[in-house]
Amino acid sequence: MLWWISGILVVLSLVVLVYVALAVMARLRAFDNAARAMQARLVDGQRRVEPRLAALQQTVELVVPQLEAMAAQQQERAALKAAQVENS
Repeated sequence: MLWWISGILVVLSLVVLVYVALAVMARLRAFDNAARAMQARLVDGQRRVEPRLAALQQTVELVVPQLEAMAAQQQERAALKAAQVENS
C-alpha cells in the first residue's frame, strides 16, 4: 500500500514538473519572439539613422574650421579691447 502512495506521489510530481517546464518553455518562446522583434527594430533603426549621422558628421566637419576662425577673431577683438583699455 505504501508503494502505491509513493508511486502516485512520484507520478503527480512528474506531471507537475512537466507542466511547469512546458509553461516556462512557452514563456521563453514568447520572450525569444519579443527579443527577435526588438532586435529587428534596432537593426532597422540603425540602418535608418546611419546616413543621417554621416551627413551630420560632414556638416560638423565643415563648420568646425569656421567656428575656430570666429573664435580666433573674438580673441583678437578681446585683445584689442584690452589693449585699448590699458592705453586709456
